[in-house]
Amino acid sequence: MFTPDVKDEIRLNGKRYSFAPHPVVPSIPWGQEGRRAIVYRLDPIGAGKPYALKVFRQVFRHEGLIEAAATLEGFRDLPGMDVCDQTVLREHTHPELVTQYPDLDYAMLMPWIEGETWFDVLNLRKPLTLDQSRAIAESMSWVLYALEYNRLAHCDLSSGNVIVEPNGVDVQLIDVEDVYSPYLVPPPFVPVGTMGYQHHAVPHAPTGQWSPMGDRFAGAVLMAEMLAWAHPDIREAAHGESYFAPGELHADSERYDLLRDVLRVYNPAFAETFEQAWRSTSLDSCPPIERWYLLFDNLPRDPVREWAPIEAAGFAAPEDPAAADRPPVSAGVDVPPAAPFDDEEEDEDADAANSQRAARRQGCRTVVVVMGVATVVCCYSALIFGQFGSLLEWF
Repeated sequence: MFTPDVKDEIRLNGKRYSFAPHPVVPSIPWGQEGRRAIVYRLDPIGAGKPYALKVFRQVFRHEGLIEAAATLEGFRDLPGMDVCDQTVLREHTHPELVTQYPDLDYAMLMPWIEGETWFDVLNLRKPLTLDQSRAIAESMSWVLYALEYNRLAHCDLSSGNVIVEPNGVDVQLIDVEDVYSPYLVPPPFVPVGTMGYQHHAVPHAPTGQWSPMGDRFAGAVLMAEMLAWAHPDIREAAHGESYFAPGELHADSERYDLLRDVLRVYNPAFAETFEQAWRSTSLDSCPPIERWYLLFDNLPRDPVREWAPIEAAGFAAPEDPAAADRPPVSAGVDVPPAAPFDDEEEDEDADAANSQRAARRQGCRTVVVVMGVATVVCCYSALIFGQFGSLLEWF
């Protein structure tokens, strides 16, 4: 397996990069290890932006990565899909690099996404304000709705595959290699979900979670976690890398009852929608992502404390409110001291966040419409070239 040194440099597309040192152990490269690959951060030598170099383990290197990257490039402008701007390294495209480092064959170069994973928030039980919880969950609904509208699905949603940007509001998805698209064939290893977010019917399905409905259950669990996270009892009850323990999914439990009750604070329809997903017998019977999106879209734009019965629900101010309002940052970055907590300032921040959300909501709708038009154009072109039979299969 590829094992670079912090002193190593590589040249990509005519530019030199160095391997960023680990924020805790600077003597080794900053590598984030997953089931299928290790992701290294590449810093430009001179001007430029950092990149992520994803090096797959041998068994997960295949031609489908190239086809997937080419297809995903068309969706990089969708909200939360910045990572879709990918380049797959092959011996014929980057001969010197792959000859020097054979393990970089099929490696992926993509934007480095700043922020912290939702896994980090859960694992550290990081406090969030009501408005932060609502904003993050709402951003998640926009991202997933744009995917589902375009007949796409991430198919392996989990706390580790969602990054909350440093602004503390927007979210980005990573590990998108197994995205479902009607224009792609199933990957060699179909995703079956991640513990804590896996629908019980998925392991028995022929294509696992790889389907246009692949995000409906895991997405429901994630959005529910995010929306309820401001409640101290939710943070205290969380299992660890997910709110629910793996064996609790689809079953009645104290965690389930608590989460459902907290969701009702925002709107009883959130609890009803989550319960429908929880009781579902298949991904097809889970509520569509659009329902979540519309529920968030219809929430009042005022600060949550002004319209939700938070006192009756047991919400309490965190011990360090200023820390809860502090936006997430990348590991190893110093955080400046926060100003003392002030109700008027929080209201001003909420107003600013509302304006940003309105702009993003309009942007999301615009992108969805554009991608919808593009899909129609592609389908029409395929029809002209005699691909009508294939199109019927897509639908």
